This record gives sequence, structure tokens and C-alpha cells, in this order.
Amino acid sequence: METDRRVEASSAALTRGVSRPEQVGSARWRESLRTTPARIIGAGLLLAVLLVATAVVALGARMPASTLGEAAAGVAARTGTSARQIYVGLADADAAAGAAFLLPPGEELSTRLRADYRQKINEVEHALNVSMGAAADDPRRLARLATIAARLQRYEGIIADALAVAKPSDAVSNEQVLAAAYAREASHYLSAHLLPAAQALWDYDTRLLREARGEARWWAAASLLMPALTLAALVAVQWWLWQRTRRRLNVGLLVASLGVVAVLAMAVASWSHWPTAAKRFPVLETAIDDQSATQQRLGALLSGRADIYLGLGASVDPAGHRRDFDDRRLCDPPDGVDCTTLALVWTARQSSQPGAFRLAVNAVLEGGRAGESFDTATDTLTQRLDRGDKWVAAEVTNLETAPRQYGGEAAWVVLLAGVAALLGLRQRLIEYR
Repeated sequence: METDRRVEASSAALTRGVSRPEQVGSARWRESLRTTPARIIGAGLLLAVLLVATAVVALGARMPASTLGEAAAGVAARTGTSARQIYVGLADADAAAGAAFLLPPGEELSTRLRADYRQKINEVEHALNVSMGAAADDPRRLARLATIAARLQRYEGIIADALAVAKPSDAVSNEQVLAAAYAREASHYLSAHLLPAAQALWDYDTRLLREARGEARWWAAASLLMPALTLAALVAVQWWLWQRTRRRLNVGLLVASLGVVAVLAMAVASWSHWPTAAKRFPVLETAIDDQSATQQRLGALLSGRADIYLGLGASVDPAGHRRDFDDRRLCDPPDGVDCTTLALVWTARQSSQPGAFRLAVNAVLEGGRAGESFDTATDTLTQRLDRGDKWVAAEVTNLETAPRQYGGEAAWVVLLAGVAALLGLRQRLIEYR
């Protein structure tokens, strides 16, 4: 037993002998971190991180601040109007294309309907060309316009094939059925690919206006809080050194503090329009959303008109066109069409009543009862879009012009403040060493 106790005592002593140097080393390390030079170095690293963050925020806040102003909002509103023209023009061209297949080629009315389709396409192409010229310095918008142009070219190709297949005939011929099938494919392609691309262009053009308030809220807070936090850190370090160095102010930290005060003043100047914009932007966003809803409603109306033309024409699936029309819910007031005028249209092609088809064609075209109902609904929605344009323009005018942005100047001032702070701390570090 005595031998075991001696062995345990020897082991404990050996263990204490091994751990003592490690404990001493750890204590020395902790003690070295508590020294004034180590704390000066730590303060320098903290200030460097805060100053870099302040410069980054100052640079990053320039764009969110500028998009709150009248100038940037006006650009977005104008490009949004051009996107709307393209969207509505595409839907209008598709309705004109559907009408072009109502009658066999050769008749005077058929020739006029085809010329009307060609005119609508030319109008869309002109709007695209103008928009592309205006988007020369915006690659992302230009890419979206190029996508619409490429899809429009494919759409025109399908319609051209359909027009080439159609031949003059008093009865429904195989060629007319094939042409109608081409037309249905073209209309589906426009609804599934062209119109969504045009709507995406509208969404892109108005994104700055819809998201500016949300982005600006965080950037405004960061632009003001980061300089304030950095200034507080500079004052704290200055106070600590003042107590440790015989009540002497550090010139470098003093210069850095003045520089950060200047940066804070620049941030206040850059965001001086934020309170007013924050109040007025919700109304502007509401106007934009209303425009978007009206635009899509008008597009659905024109696509529904194309459904009627295609269903009335030499289509192999008139019931399918009617389902497409019903799914668009175009009979609902207050801007819907009078669907009672369409009661005989869907079955006119299959009717055995003499002249039923010609009566239906006359009803859906310009001057007919159904045609007038569509024209009235189209005029109502077009006028609403025009009023919406004026509403958006008025709200844009109510926004204050964004003031001069000082992000670049602020970053340079922060850089100089950082140099001054590090030189001031280096001086104190040399004194202690």
C-alpha cells in the first residue's frame, strides 16, 4: 500500500511538472493581450474594419438613392410605356391575324383583313426598333427586346406559312383547315411565349419603381448608421487613449473623426429626399400595378377576339377555341364584352342554315354587333391605360429630383480618415514600445 501511494505521488508530481509550463505560457499569452500595445493594435483592426464597411456602404447606396428621384423614375415610366405598347401591339396583331383567316383569299374583305394584320405587325416592329435604340446603354433590357424580336419573327413565319397554304374556295377545303391549324399554332405561340416575354419586359422596366422603396429603406439606414457607428468607435478609442496617455488628444484620431462626421453629413445630403419619397412611392406603386392589370386585361381581350376568329374560321377544333375564350372570363363587367352577341358565332361554321357563316362573320367584324362590343371594351381599356399613363406621370412629377450623390467623395474621405487613424495609433504604439 505504501508503495502504491509513493507511485501515485510521483505521478501527480510528474503531471504537475508537465502542466505547469503550459499554464504559465497560457497566462503569459493572456497577459500579453491585456497590454496597451496589444489593445492599440486591436483598436486599429476594429477601426479599419468599420471604415472599410462605411466606404462600401457609401458607394453601394448611390444607385438606391438615385432611383428615388424624379429623373430615374421618369426613365422607368417612359420605358414602361414602350413595353406596354409592345405588349398591346402584339395582342392586337394576333387578333388581326385571326381575322385574316376568316375568309378565303381573293375577296376584297379578306385582302383588307390581311393588310390590317401586316400593318399591326409593322407597328410592333417599329416599337421594338425604337425601344432597342433607346436601350443601347442597357444590355439587360436590350437582351429582353432581342428575345421578343426573335419570337416575333418566328410568329410571323408561322402566319406566313398559313397564308401561303390558304387558297380561294367557297367551301371549307383541306388547305383552309391546314391554314387554320397554322393560325392556331401561331396564336398559341404568341400567348405562351411572346406575350409573357413582353410582360417580363414591362416588369423589368418598372422594377426600379416597385423595388426602390424597399431597397432604399435598408440602404438609407446603413448609410446613416455605419458612419455613426464608426464615429462612436473613434470617440471611444480616443477617450481610452486620452486616459492612458496623460490626457493628450490623438491628432490622427481627431482628424479621422472629423472626416467621418463629413461622411455622415454627405449621407444626410444624399438621402434628403427619402422622407418625401417614402410617403409618395406607395401611390406610385399602386398606379403601376393598376397599369399592369389593365394591360393584361386588354391583352386577354384581344386574344379572346382572336379565339373567336379562329373558332369561326376553318378550324378543326372550334370547341377548343371556345374553351380558351371562356377561360379568359371576358364577359365579366365592367369592361367585358356582350357575350349574348356571340351565341350563334361558335356554331355558325357547322350550321345548316343558309348564310349563317356570313352573318356570323359580319357580326364579329368591325361594324357588327359582336365587333362593336369588342371595340367598346377595347376602347374602355385603352382609355384606362391612357388615364393610367397620366396618373403615373403625375406621381413621378410629385417625386423630388434625387440630390447629388456623394458616395464617391465619401469613400475617398473615409480612406483619408483611415490613414489618419492608423497613423495616429502607430504613433502611440511607437511611444509604448
